[in-house]
Amino acid sequence: MALDLRVALIDGDPDIRFGRRLLIDSQTDLKVVLEDDSADSALERLPNALVDVIVLDHRIKGMDGIRLAQKLIEGYLSVAAKVPALIMTGPYFSPELQLASIAAGATDLVTQESGPDELLKAIRSTASKDDQPNFRELRKFLQDAKDVEFDIPDLLVRLGTLNQREAEVLEFFELGHDDEEIAALLATPQYRVRQVLGSVIAKCGFATRSQLFLSLNRAGRFRG
Repeated sequence: MALDLRVALIDGDPDIRFGRRLLIDSQTDLKVVLEDDSADSALERLPNALVDVIVLDHRIKGMDGIRLAQKLIEGYLSVAAKVPALIMTGPYFSPELQLASIAAGATDLVTQESGPDELLKAIRSTASKDDQPNFRELRKFLQDAKDVEFDIPDLLVRLGTLNQREAEVLEFFELGHDDEEIAALLATPQYRVRQVLGSVIAKCGFATRSQLFLSLNRAGRFRG
């Protein structure tokens, strides 16, 4: 029997949180294990909880959802812990909000108007996806919201900490190659490419490849 996906609900609206808990707990493979409506409380509780997916609304007490996502990821990475998949929710997503959410580490975006099936689909797919970014879609986000500013770590300094293998894999990633292509070019198994890219992402202070892409693009390094 497969282990249930453990879900955390972080939302300032108790009615929305209640409805989502009922929906998620009605599924045989999903279970809500943590709820919160406060940024400070979530920052304290989440790193100590066994959670696979965080459903985080933009509207949260004490901090906007994007900033909370950034701080959560920083907290997980500071103790070398696996960062849970992170779904951002809200009433709508403008191109600017989409880009800011992805740059903050969101692995999926769901609006309140999307319906319950979309949220369940996002939870299941986000927890299992391989994080291979859609470069064309990300470039469109950048074009549609070209004036949007988002926080990124000191990328060039952090790239200086990469070892030789990490630098080699990153170079092919910057050229737009996927895992299979990189594995063939370096004559190494795909799982090893995924491991190395995971190490690069963590050293750069990110949780997803999309974050890495956006920062490389802003730094003028992504050539794919």
